[in-house]
Parts: sequence; structure tokens; C-alpha cells
Amino acid sequence: MWQKTICAIVFVLFSNAGWAGPYDPIISKAWIGESVPGQTTATIQLNLTTIKAVKLVSASSPLAETIEIHSLMKQKGVMKLHVVPSLHIPEHSTTIFGANGLFLMLTGLKQPLKTGDHIPIALQFVFPDKQIKTINANIEVKPMELSYKHYGPKEVYDHR
Repeated sequence: MWQKTICAIVFVLFSNAGWAGPYDPIISKAWIGESVPGQTTATIQLNLTTIKAVKLVSASSPLAETIEIHSLMKQKGVMKLHVVPSLHIPEHSTTIFGANGLFLMLTGLKQPLKTGDHIPIALQFVFPDKQIKTINANIEVKPMELSYKHYGPKEVYDHR
């Protein structure tokens, strides 16, 4: 009898410990590009795979003031950037942030992002049954692949 009681207490204590459950969204292929001096924003590239339908309601990181969900859409022939307050993600799907005009934007960077660093983020989801779940991830900072040699005056060759 006391063994069942202890097991129940341990289960309750650890039920919200943050491990992924069988229906939790899965974050994969996550990365962010290194920043250049003075850069205050950056975009996170990642894949978000779901078994059950969920709604992404917020994202945060201690290294940025905010993380916003952005959508880039063409309106009247002009590309417009919109902040999306929340994003419905259907069941059995993979949403790719960084493609098709959908991305996560870190704003108000508090420090430069250097290659090899890992940026902690927390994504908060709401399930259809109103359950709220926060999934934490560490996003790897990768080197910039873009060369600035073709995009500015001769003195702007590299950002390092």
C-alpha cells in the first residue's frame, strides 16, 4: 500500500517536469544564424512536428526581449510582414519555420550570437482540451553563409 502511495507522489511531483509526452510537439532541425555587430533581430529556423492539433501561443528566450511569430504575405502586389498572435498547427503535420513566409523572429537581442553558442527558447502551446504545455529547446548558432562582398561598398567584405 505505501509503495503505491510513494509512486503516486513521485508521479505527481514529476508530471510537470518538462519531458516530452507522446503527443507533445517535436522540435527538429533548429538553428539560428550568427549575428553581425549591432544586429538586434534574428530569425529561428526550425521544424515543428505534431501528432495532435495544437496552437503555438508564445515563444520566449532569456537572450531576447521578445520572440514573435511572423508571416510574410503578398498583399496588393507588395510583400507585407505581419505579426501573428498565435498559430494553429494541424494534427499529423510538420510546420517549417523559415520557409514559405513563416518564421520566428528574435527581437531586442541582448548579446551577439556567436557560432557554436546554444540559445535557449521556450515555446508555449495550448491543446484543444485547454491544456498548456511549454517545450524548451536549445537552438544552435550556425555561421552565416552569406558573403557581403557583393552587397555593399568595398570596405564591407566580412562581418567578423
